[in-house]
Amino acid sequence: MQASSASKFDVLTRLDVRSKMLIAALAAVMTIALSSLNSQLLLFTTSLLYLFALGRYKLIFVSYAASLLMMALSVGFASVLALFIPSMGKSLELSSLCIPFLRALTVMNTILPMAFTGRLQNILNGLQQLKLPFIIYLPAAVIIRFIPTFAGDVKQIWESLKIRGFKINPWQCTIHPIRTTRLLFTPLLFRALKTSDELGIAAELKGLHAGSNSGSMHRRRFGKHDIAAITLVLLICTGAVLLQIYFPTDIKAAMR
Repeated sequence: MQASSASKFDVLTRLDVRSKMLIAALAAVMTIALSSLNSQLLLFTTSLLYLFALGRYKLIFVSYAASLLMMALSVGFASVLALFIPSMGKSLELSSLCIPFLRALTVMNTILPMAFTGRLQNILNGLQQLKLPFIIYLPAAVIIRFIPTFAGDVKQIWESLKIRGFKINPWQCTIHPIRTTRLLFTPLLFRALKTSDELGIAAELKGLHAGSNSGSMHRRRFGKHDIAAITLVLLICTGAVLLQIYFPTDIKAAMR
């Protein structure tokens, strides 16, 4: 019975939502503060292991595919601009693109576990216990929960197109941009607007409003798993800072 009722994300569900928020916040701060390639590689590798603990490998693959596609598009548009502004060509070298891309992937690695393993009520309670203003913690909770909800909307629209016999792939999107916009992006836009409204209404139905103390009714203390996770994250951050100080390898030299 215990094995059958165990959560698929047992490792992550044992962590308090505030611990996951702290991990994401530290990752964002460290990626901005540090510029060493060694430091960024350490943060990226450890955050990727953290993401794998989510156990949703298809989601990880799709997220990385979408991220790499957006990065490729940005490089492509920048390459076109470099034809007219030659000085931009220097910023398109792999050594110059490595750090920004690692920063983006590291932040994504820490946000996805928080978004896909936290219920709206738990996220709201955690943000409220941090004594954040209402105008900050309510939109933040809606944004966090929007990610998995929107992922479900994408899957639903994708399945409906397959049932109707439409093939949506990169090639079809390229040669039929108008049809792709009508069949895929327009429904996604309206679903995103509807989802945001539904999440806001869900928060209101839970009795949350400015001055509400509902979070105090569901207080949760940090457990041993939270303390262990935060300690490990602080050690990783310390290691990244030490790499920045003692091994400030030049990016161009490291990529040669």
